[in-house]
Amino acid sequence: MKNIKKLLQYLSSIFLYALLMILVVVVLMVVITIGDRVIAAKNHQDKAPLFSAYVIISPSMVPNINVYDAVVTVRVPENKIHMYNIITFLSKEIETHGVPITHRVVGILETESGEKAYRTKGDNNNKEDKALILQSEVIGKVFFRIPMLGYVRTFVTSKIGFLISIVLPLSISFVLEIWRIINRKKGKVEEEEELEII
Repeated sequence: MKNIKKLLQYLSSIFLYALLMILVVVVLMVVITIGDRVIAAKNHQDKAPLFSAYVIISPSMVPNINVYDAVVTVRVPENKIHMYNIITFLSKEIETHGVPITHRVVGILETESGEKAYRTKGDNNNKEDKALILQSEVIGKVFFRIPMLGYVRTFVTSKIGFLISIVLPLSISFVLEIWRIINRKKGKVEEEEELEII
């Protein structure tokens, strides 16, 4: 019983520390992004967010980025986007207009106005995307990918998933903490009784 209790304490501690670390990173990214947005607003600039995160719902980038993988993008200057980088942008296609798309850069051109434009293609697609993506339309360059995070998000946002992944570990931690407090009080009472006997 003691070993199971120790294991549960250990697992709940790991879960809570991991949750705390993720929360700290997310809060830090949000604070930096808000600061960046405030500075951009003061300078009357319309920029994409410094950091963005997206869950991939299309198989267009398989096998490098799978369906339900999450990607985190970072806004970069145009001289940091090169051939074969993966970027996220808002689609100009009729069927998916305005939807964030994550594809690979397969060509870099310059428009008549001197702005850079990118030819993009999904790794799993047979053809390049029809529309050129202007530098000003790029949301960001893919910074890293988190495999299968979309499954986790889908699971956690379901009722049973929320209970299993959030409520259950917190409840276990709560019960173990109460158990520890009761045992401490019981130990103090026993010590006091021993002192009274002596």
